[in-house]
Amino acid sequence: FGFNGGSALASGGPAVAAAVNSEIAGSVALFLWLVIDWIRLGRPGLVGLCIGAIAGLATVTPAAGFIQPWAAFVLGAIATVLCYGCCELRKKFSVDDALDVWGVHGMGGFWG
Repeated sequence: FGFNGGSALASGGPAVAAAVNSEIAGSVALFLWLVIDWIRLGRPGLVGLCIGAIAGLATVTPAAGFIQPWAAFVLGAIATVLCYGCCELRKKFSVDDALDVWGVHGMGGFWG
């Protein structure tokens, strides 16, 4: 979160946009990941909540200072579906990735 806002090395418009968009995308992804876990597993989970937030943050990072807040909302929603699907795909193929780095940081950051 601090990386996105601080990467402009200034406190101007792009830094503010990056911080706001990071908050929006991370929050949307956190909430939607929680909802998906609740529907699929019958309960929300703290791990899913954290992974969802990181999925939104990792996905918005490349564009954080250059998009509108509505686009950060959409990006957070798409990040949730994309990263959740990648994490489930990893489980299906029994790939050892305990922290879901490939599905969340790898694929989310690549798509973002």
